Amino acid sequence: MSAIAHLGAAIPDELAEEFLKRLPYVSEGINNVRLLPGSTGVQFELRPGFENQEALVASRISEVASKLCSNHRPGFSKTLAKRDVLPSSFRDDPHPLLAEQGELVSFGRGRYGFGPKLIALMEAFDSRILELAAAFHAPAYTFPSLIGADVLDRCHYFRNFPASLSLVSHLREDHGLLQEFTRSAHWDGEQLDFDRASLSSVECLLSPAVCFHWYAWLGNSKLLEPRVITAIGKCFRYESSNLSGLERLWDFTMREIIFVGPGQYILDHRKTCIDFSVQFLNELGVAYEITSATDPFFADAYAAQAAYQKGFDLKFELLLTLPYSGKKLAAGSSNYHQDFFGRSFDIEAGGASAHTGCLAFGLERMALAFVAQHGVNEKNWPDEVVRRMKTRSAQNV
Repeated sequence: MSAIAHLGAAIPDELAEEFLKRLPYVSEGINNVRLLPGSTGVQFELRPGFENQEALVASRISEVASKLCSNHRPGFSKTLAKRDVLPSSFRDDPHPLLAEQGELVSFGRGRYGFGPKLIALMEAFDSRILELAAAFHAPAYTFPSLIGADVLDRCHYFRNFPASLSLVSHLREDHGLLQEFTRSAHWDGEQLDFDRASLSSVECLLSPAVCFHWYAWLGNSKLLEPRVITAIGKCFRYESSNLSGLERLWDFTMREIIFVGPGQYILDHRKTCIDFSVQFLNELGVAYEITSATDPFFADAYAAQAAYQKGFDLKFELLLTLPYSGKKLAAGSSNYHQDFFGRSFDIEAGGASAHTGCLAFGLERMALAFVAQHGVNEKNWPDEVVRRMKTRSAQNV
């Protein structure tokens, strides 16, 4: 069933992609959403069984549009660096080509397995980022994939990013319920079918970022000196029907360099991180831009939070061109949180709430953008990247 939601005003071009990414969360029944010419309306389909929700879904779409556009300031982005020239004439979608090479296999929405060449490529990127971490004398830490609900509550994640959460549960400690589960649980073709009353309460979630654990680690402390560490880990962000290839994964690998200390310390190191990012991307020979951005806040909070982030230059994204689609993919970011996490976790530095910042790279997205621009044949890749790949592969033998 096809329907149309009429918007109060046209969606600005710079918000169109962000707007469309949010619409899958309007209803479980929505499908095949697209902006109509002029961006004053949205055409959508409703799955069987949801036909009676047409008016409700249309009103929710209009509400999301209104909240997203509230107080929007056009042309407010700041670009720090840019390179438009693509390194090759390759324009194909690399996903099927990598699959043919045995380098990529899909295990379902947002879940992929990687072969040795892609792993070596991501490790080559990681080794270069680790050189920056070494220059900062940043020791390596590891954190669990699970994160306590109490930690995310302290940093207001439930309020700002509810749609991306992946909750963790288990079966309750009840012999009768366990017996019933063994008898009745089965895959029905779309999901695991079982009595959900047997599920426990939620103590943990899958962690949506690497740095939150570090702030919790330092919680309720006074730092005698600034701290900088590096960590790599899996991050989990559910993105509904937006999950598409390596562009948007349910779980992905993030390398971060994390800073905690006085505000000027964070700002000085962020400049170094951005300078490194420019040098790193130039070495890779890719087309990119580093520009101010905002986090994907929940629609209710978006206008105020996004305006604040851009107004104070708190987030810069590393956008890499995808020639096969013409889009730009955010493969990394440099973030300044001011004293938000210092206040949230009671971390003190220099007699005041600590400021924090991080440089983060999504390794799967880096790999996708790299092969999308250079092609899937490593013979056409920069010599330094291939050298690092061979070095990492030899170390792993």
